[in-house]
Amino acid sequence: MSETIGFIGVGQIGGGVAQLAVDAGYKVALSNSRGPESLKDVVNKLGPLATATTSEAIAKDSNIKYVVLSVPLVIVPTLLPKINLENKIILDTSNYYAQREGKIESLEDHTLTTCEYVSQYLDKSNKLVKVFNNIDSVHLLVDATKEVSKQTTLPIAGDDSDAKAAVTKILNNIGFQALDYGLLKDSWRSEPGEPIYGIPYMPVTPEGLEKAAEKKYFLETPAEPLSKEAAQKFIDDAKVLTPVGGSIKDFPKIWIEIIMEKYAQQQQSKA
Repeated sequence: MSETIGFIGVGQIGGGVAQLAVDAGYKVALSNSRGPESLKDVVNKLGPLATATTSEAIAKDSNIKYVVLSVPLVIVPTLLPKINLENKIILDTSNYYAQREGKIESLEDHTLTTCEYVSQYLDKSNKLVKVFNNIDSVHLLVDATKEVSKQTTLPIAGDDSDAKAAVTKILNNIGFQALDYGLLKDSWRSEPGEPIYGIPYMPVTPEGLEKAAEKKYFLETPAEPLSKEAAQKFIDDAKVLTPVGGSIKDFPKIWIEIIMEKYAQQQQSKA
């Protein structure tokens, strides 16, 4: 691949997508809020196809057509106008968690979807596609495969058909199938609390395993591939949630423990 994908935010999901992109031969330009120097270890891990830069530099680089946006919603209103992205295809991984962002009324009352909320802070020349928001960071890496017959399906939504076709190609290259389930106004169907969020991408762990073995199995075993038909059924079964968002109480306890560990490690690395 000669194409470069820019990354604004290199956390759990952004970093995972960057790893898959490099594995598929894409170049990646990484940026975060703490500056290029803070990404030295990440770049070293990803290898020669990765570079650290700034979000402003990504925005100005006309050779970077695709940008993965993976930042908390709370910084979107100040970050996006500041860096002024133009003429990019934005792969938006955003989810709304009121306990993290604080309540955003236009999302709480369903005036906007999360993607529409993000889009209002972008120049109109950009094309936004909702993707990667409904799979957890562990199984983003574990479930990806170049073997087409075993690829699981990720849902995508957006208002521009050409942009969705381009994102579908990226997904295929890094190890997934894509299901186009509609416009940005439909993108709530893949968000927290909905049937296609998280759990379909997790393996069912065998009963009777000791904790260490259960954790190893969960971390290393891909889930059964989700077909496009099954993904569409989950999308069709989505319901408008009030309040917005879901709860992790229905997620496997081992997943909750693993995610808490990962975020604790991430916060420690920032200290």
